[in-house]
Amino acid sequence: MSISLVVSPKVKFPVKGSIKDESGVDKPFDFTLTCKRLDTDEIQAKKNEDGSYIYADFMAGVIEDWSGVKDKDNQAVLYTTDAWQALSKIPGVAALAWQAYMRENGAKEKN
Repeated sequence: MSISLVVSPKVKFPVKGSIKDESGVDKPFDFTLTCKRLDTDEIQAKKNEDGSYIYADFMAGVIEDWSGVKDKDNQAVLYTTDAWQALSKIPGVAALAWQAYMRENGAKEKN
């Protein structure tokens, strides 16, 4: 029995998290990323010499678009690399995006 898979060159997925406000209350957020799908060799090639990743830089290299990112006036922010770099300055955002990408980019068990 052979397996034939056609894998899209892009992957779209949500990024969800929360951040505490000044009173200590968790404020949830979510947005959606559309990214280039990298294969295992391409992902490995992006590692630093010590085997780690800089999440913000890794994601800047694969993100092609987003939705659900809003500014302080609740207006949609268009995706640009500079806009991503600004968003990724919030501690933890780049790591959440990277984890979601790694989870959604490849194959996983079917329920």
